[in-house]
Amino acid sequence: MKHILPAALAALSLASFAHAQQSEVWRTEIGTVVYDHETPNGEAVLTFPIAGSAQRGVAFIPELAGQQTGRGVYYGLWIEPDGSGAPACDFSITDPETGTPRQTWGRIQMIFVDPGVPSSWVLRRGYCFDDYSEFLIGRPVTGG
Repeated sequence: MKHILPAALAALSLASFAHAQQSEVWRTEIGTVVYDHETPNGEAVLTFPIAGSAQRGVAFIPELAGQQTGRGVYYGLWIEPDGSGAPACDFSITDPETGTPRQTWGRIQMIFVDPGVPSSWVLRRGYCFDDYSEFLIGRPVTGG
């Protein structure tokens, strides 16, 4: 039994790595951004690193799900766990997947450089309903 648990954990780790290899991944100045999955409502879900934390933030981008060609400009929202270091908003929104209320959120605009996959992008981010105040450049990580 003692040998089964490490083997099972290793298999899960390899399965997670294989899944991540199939996802789109971009390198940014804050770390790796991953196209993690899609919601039943047709939103692309991207995860991103949070400075000084093992947790990851989440971005929900409607209309990006399933788009492999013709990519352009998309609008969505980002959510981080409260207390992650980003400013808290005056009121909460509900995380669409977990139903958890969060006060650390904002709007994003994602602009793809090329219409196909892989492509670099520029992401603009604002806090709460404020104007965009930060930007991030993502460059695709490709095999090889």
